[in-house]
Amino acid sequence: MKTRSCLALCAVTLATPAFAQTTETRLSADVSSSLGYSNNPFATIGSDTGAGFVQVDIRPQLRILRERSALTISADANVQQYFNRYNRSDNYSGGVDYNFVPAEYVRGHLNASVQSSLIGSTNDLANRFATVQQPGTVPSTDIGPAPVDPINMLPVNTGTDIGLFGLGARRRTINGGGDVSATLSARDVVTGSAFVINSKFSNSGSTGVIASALGDYTGYGGTVGYSRQITGYVQGGLQGSAAKYDYEMVGGDTTVYSVQATTTARINEYWTLNGALGVSFINREIGGSTAALSGSLAMCRRGIRVNYCINANRAVLPTGAIGTQVSTSVGGSYAYRITERSNINASADYSKNSTPSGVGGIVTPVALSNEYLRATIGYDRQLRQRLRLISSVNYRKIFGGSFIGGNVIGTSTRRPSDFGGLIGVAVRLGDIR
Repeated sequence: MKTRSCLALCAVTLATPAFAQTTETRLSADVSSSLGYSNNPFATIGSDTGAGFVQVDIRPQLRILRERSALTISADANVQQYFNRYNRSDNYSGGVDYNFVPAEYVRGHLNASVQSSLIGSTNDLANRFATVQQPGTVPSTDIGPAPVDPINMLPVNTGTDIGLFGLGARRRTINGGGDVSATLSARDVVTGSAFVINSKFSNSGSTGVIASALGDYTGYGGTVGYSRQITGYVQGGLQGSAAKYDYEMVGGDTTVYSVQATTTARINEYWTLNGALGVSFINREIGGSTAALSGSLAMCRRGIRVNYCINANRAVLPTGAIGTQVSTSVGGSYAYRITERSNINASADYSKNSTPSGVGGIVTPVALSNEYLRATIGYDRQLRQRLRLISSVNYRKIFGGSFIGGNVIGTSTRRPSDFGGLIGVAVRLGDIR
């Protein structure tokens, strides 16, 4: 009996270090402070809308890495305090992301997040540009090589709510979801995903006249897909999805079914191409049934010093007023490593949200058709191991359709363009990787 106890104790003692070696914890926080100016920070109508501001951004992150899983817990608090004309603009987010490999040929992913932001503000989470990775790096989950899966299973389930810019509305969103991929053979992969989202809107500005037009909603749905390796560098497949958006306001409920053909190709050691093209069948409570072209395209070049991507997307997305819209966007991003310590990056995109056909007079008064153009150029330089200089110049413009603002309905959307920039410093606390 004593011998068995000793053997068991030795086994536990030997196993503990082995397990500890496969677990790595990384705790860090990026903190930045900057001074800036915006010519129209909330996309409002008026002849004198510019203001300077001081901005503080805090982004803590905890990562727990194991051989077959990676857990990331992160948050972001961004506050802009204006020197004149406006009060404070604060936007917050937090989330949990979990990647895991339960079996040799199966990969899974779960995520949940919460966001609260002022729609249309310069620091609105939806207005932040997607950045390409720094040259010399490749995407990684820290749990082995990237999966051979051309299909992006995380659905785009919320747009930028362009039609609500300038109203002082705040959006609070809670969402969650997951996806799984299974390799059936050396050539075949099947995938599946599901999501749920809840968005609530509150009017924190002086435009209470349109508060009743803001539509809280809950959405849920899923996607299934299949892909096959056609050649050594090309994959093709099909995916189908279904989504349901339930609005608290009358007339907004929408069901969307989509079918798309997908492909991915590695053109050479630098270039990759991912694309999907198909049709979405839309059934709205008001407006009836329609069909719309849907799809996405991402063409990227990743090199030692230069990375850039061209992106396009067309999908049916929920908005905060009168149900869903067909959203079309196209854009690009660029990053160049000037030296080992300095980088330059640029982004630009154009978006258009189209009013559903057949909705007619119900939607016309709230004027949801809008177009949005934005661009930014940034420069950063490492001053110390943990300290960086950050700077950027920005431009954005809303045009097309009509606008609800102040106490006037149907006013022209001609509002001042938003241009400006910021300069500051950023410091990394904790783990520097």
